[in-house]
Amino acid sequence: MAISKTTQPSPAAIFLSGAASATALLVFFYTATAGPAWPTTTTEFTPQGSQAVARPASAPATKASSPTATNATGGDDAFARMLRRAAMEDRTVIMTSVNEAWAAEGSLLDSFLESFRVGLNISHLVKHIVVVAMDEGALRRCRAVHPHCHLLLPDVHGLDLSGAKTYMTKDYLDLVWSKLRLQHRVLLLGYNLLFTDVDVAWFRDPRVHITAAADITTSSDFYFGDPDDLGNYPNTGFIYFKATARNARAMAYWHAARARFPENHDQFVFNEIKRELAAPPIGVRIRFVDSKHVSGFCQLGRDLNRIATVHMTCCIGLENKLHDLRRVVEDWRRYVSRPEWERRAGKIGWRFEGGKCIH
Repeated sequence: MAISKTTQPSPAAIFLSGAASATALLVFFYTATAGPAWPTTTTEFTPQGSQAVARPASAPATKASSPTATNATGGDDAFARMLRRAAMEDRTVIMTSVNEAWAAEGSLLDSFLESFRVGLNISHLVKHIVVVAMDEGALRRCRAVHPHCHLLLPDVHGLDLSGAKTYMTKDYLDLVWSKLRLQHRVLLLGYNLLFTDVDVAWFRDPRVHITAAADITTSSDFYFGDPDDLGNYPNTGFIYFKATARNARAMAYWHAARARFPENHDQFVFNEIKRELAAPPIGVRIRFVDSKHVSGFCQLGRDLNRIATVHMTCCIGLENKLHDLRRVVEDWRRYVSRPEWERRAGKIGWRFEGGKCIH
């Protein structure tokens, strides 16, 4: 849904109406007092055949456990081996997720990967991306274009996650919540996790805007100038988690809070409880990235000399997102093709004419 160029709704109205893109990261950490919130099997894809195989999940961690400690005793299944291959030297993994509609040839996955190729000195980051396929069609397409692809079947038996889902319908919510147990395992195996929606264009390395002092670093739909201000509106479609026990406690609390907001996506829930997460006894430090750097259509950075990523936020519908994502990549190509002096002058910007959501 495009935002009117003549009458702009308030940030709160846009955020609470769900216009922000909400494909999600949510990680749940088992404790001695909180049992599993999903089935205790993990579905893996076996290249030797076409059938998915259910393997036992890792045992629940105790209160004394940490993600690193769990890694020391964890299994050596296909997913754990994939993380080892994909991880950076500092044990950070980039993760995104796709269904068949998003992974189809010429769709969001292709534009997402293309942005790394045309970006400035970030093409090497592609080898650190794990693509989570939500159905077997997405897995087949992913394997044709990328080395690290993992099949995660939905928790709900018989649920079809392959098609384009209408925003905030039951199927959409099932889609955005179905990645929980796998992302939970990433932290348990001791890896830092940088989750990015697949409708994000990467042009520079955004990790320079992630501080080691924060437990959670998130992008912002609406950023008001102070990175530590909890009044900023988060967008969890680009979010970084350090693999720490404190983050694990925060994720358990976040997951439990879903019951208080049963018909909402994870981003809405995160925004509702962010002050609770930051307060004792959990006490995580949440930091927001300036939207001039890690940007999105809700509050678009205009200076291409400062842009690291652009997210198709405040934009509903696969066709609209794909149309504007392609245009953003084209605009970036035009920007990098110009002489450095012209780029530094700041006169090369986004083209807004003909856009579906960009404004």
